[in-house]
Amino acid sequence: MQNLKTLDELSAINCPVDRKLDILLLANLDYSAGCCADYINAIKDLSEHRVTVLNPMVKSRLDKLLMRPYLSLKNNGKKFDVIIIHYSICIISRNHISLILRKQIQNFKGVKIVIIQDEYRWINKIMKEMIFLRIDGIISLLNKQNLNKVYRHSKLKNILKVNALAGYVSQHWIGRKVPNSAERKKHIVYRGNSLPFWLGNAAYEKSILSKKVLENFEGKGLIVDVSSKPEDRIYGDGWMNFMLSGKCVIGLEGGASIFDFDGSIENAVRHKLKLKPQARYESIHDEILSHHEDQIYYRMITPRSFEAICMKTVQVMYPGEFSGILEPWRHYIPLERDFSNLKDVIDAIKDNYLLQEIADRAYDDIIKPMKFSDSSLASGVDGCVNFLFSQISGRN
Repeated sequence: MQNLKTLDELSAINCPVDRKLDILLLANLDYSAGCCADYINAIKDLSEHRVTVLNPMVKSRLDKLLMRPYLSLKNNGKKFDVIIIHYSICIISRNHISLILRKQIQNFKGVKIVIIQDEYRWINKIMKEMIFLRIDGIISLLNKQNLNKVYRHSKLKNILKVNALAGYVSQHWIGRKVPNSAERKKHIVYRGNSLPFWLGNAAYEKSILSKKVLENFEGKGLIVDVSSKPEDRIYGDGWMNFMLSGKCVIGLEGGASIFDFDGSIENAVRHKLKLKPQARYESIHDEILSHHEDQIYYRMITPRSFEAICMKTVQVMYPGEFSGILEPWRHYIPLERDFSNLKDVIDAIKDNYLLQEIADRAYDDIIKPMKFSDSSLASGVDGCVNFLFSQISGRN
C-alpha cells in the first residue's frame, strides 16, 4: 500500500528535493536512556538537511502556568519546512507540548512527522491528538501488517505510516577496544525493570526475569551480577562499562503483548489491585488480561541488543524473531522459557572459545555491514521527509 513503508524503503526511494530543508526536531536530550540521545543526535548530525533540536518541555509549575517555553516555528526569521516530534516528547501531555505550541503546530503548513514508541497505551488519545495536529507521517515500531490496525481512525487512513527499529547502532559504539570473553570476570550481567501488570505477558516476563535468572544460575559456578532493583540501575557511560564487565548479558525482545486503546484495561487492573493489593499476576491475567493477549504483534529487537553486539558481550535470551536480525546459536545463546536447556546454556557460558566465536560472528554479521547504523536511521528519516515534502509542499 502507498501509505505503508519501512524506513529502509524510504531511504531507497529517489525523491530528491531542490534544496536543504530546515527541520525543527522537538526532543528531550535529557532523557535518561542513552539510546534516546543517540537517536536524536543521529537525525541532528547526519541528516542531509539542517536540523534544529529544541526541547518544548516545561521546567517548572510557573512554566506550565505561563505556557513556557515559548518556541518559535521560525529559524533565524525563516519558517521551518518540517517539524518532527521525537518519541521523548509525548504529544498528549501539556507538560511536553503547551497549548500555545499545540495550536502553532496545528497551523503549521509544512511537513509534520511523529516518531512514536511504547505505542501500546493511550492510543485513542494519541490518534485524536494526531488528527488535531494534522500530522502527515508516523514513524512507528509496528510492522506494516499492524500499522493500520492500531492507527485505524478514518482520518488517519491516508497519512504515511512507517515501520522502523527501536534504535540503531551509534557510531560511538563502533571500533571500541573491548576485552575478549576470557578476560572478563563476570559470567552474566543484567539490569531489569518491573513493569505494570496491564502490559501483559511480554512485559511480565521482563519483570520476573532477574528473579528467574538468579534462581537458576546462582550456585552453578558462575559469577552473576543481575538485578531489577531501581537503586541498581545504571545510566550513561557506566552502562557500557557494565556491559564490558560480563562475558554474557541476559536479554529479551522489546515490546508488549497487550494494546490498551482506551485505558480500560489499565483501569480494570488498577481497580483490582486497589481491592486486593497482594493479588498475583496470574490471577489478574486470568480474570482481566487473558483475552487481550497478542491481538496485535508488537515485538522487536532493542537497542540493548545492538549495544551488546558492539561490546562483544554475548546475549543469552529467550528465543524470538528479533526483527528478523538475530539467529539462535549464531548471534546469541537461546534460553528456553522453561529453562529446560539450562545445562547446555551454562556449558556454553563457561566455554570462552565458543563465546568469543559467537561474539565475533555477531559483530561481523550485524555491525560491520552498517545496515543498522545511525546513518541508516538518518537516511531513512530524510527519505520520509523528502517523500512527504514532495507530496505536500504545494499546500504552503
